[in-house]
Amino acid sequence: MACKSDYILLQAYADGELDAIRTVEVEAHLRDCPACQQVIENLNVCRVAVREGLPRYAASSNLTKKIRSALPASAPARRTRIVNFWPQVGWVSALAAAVALGFFTGLQRGHSGRLLDEAVASHTRSLMAAHLMDVASTDQHTVKPWFEGKINFAPPVVDLSSAGFPLVGGRLDELDHQTVAALVYGRHKHFINLFVWPAASGSLPDGSAESAGYQAISWTHGGLNFVAVSEIPATELDEFAHDYRAQAN
Repeated sequence: MACKSDYILLQAYADGELDAIRTVEVEAHLRDCPACQQVIENLNVCRVAVREGLPRYAASSNLTKKIRSALPASAPARRTRIVNFWPQVGWVSALAAAVALGFFTGLQRGHSGRLLDEAVASHTRSLMAAHLMDVASTDQHTVKPWFEGKINFAPPVVDLSSAGFPLVGGRLDELDHQTVAALVYGRHKHFINLFVWPAASGSLPDGSAESAGYQAISWTHGGLNFVAVSEIPATELDEFAHDYRAQAN
């Protein structure tokens, strides 16, 4: 990537507008380019300055009454909460905990429910803290060997690019006070975190759930637990899990 000619690409990356493959390419470039790192830092500083420096105006009570009176009687007034996802490290952990809180309330609580909650929190944290991958590659023969010597099991790494879920990398994460493998796949502009760890401490039941815009699917196979988490539609995550299990088995 030519640093002097790709400012627009860096802007798109900072705004989260790139697809999964291009995001991986930019992040790989940023690791070795201090100049582009500074560009991203400047863009983030500018964003914060605009957000905090511009004046905000609240609607007057008279205007609020006029708007509500103009609404049809069958349509009750609603308050819309706008969540601003500015990438600030200070509230990443709080956001992850808030998303995880109450997740999977439809499933049986206890040990397995807590593990699923942790997986959702880890997925959120990886996106917001810019720590999605320790190894960035679309090649399964690069990602799989990277885990050797770092964990005492071999996570199945499969190529699902033909199904529309390209492998983009992997990292080490932690669930239930143990190190786990996190395989990262792409889906359009979104990411799927697939957490894998030995089932020796307890198998997860096959299941799926949705909350706060996040989808999750869990299963156990071959002595390993799997949890796939993403914000993509449930039907697409179902498709991912089906394709992954078909190739990994």
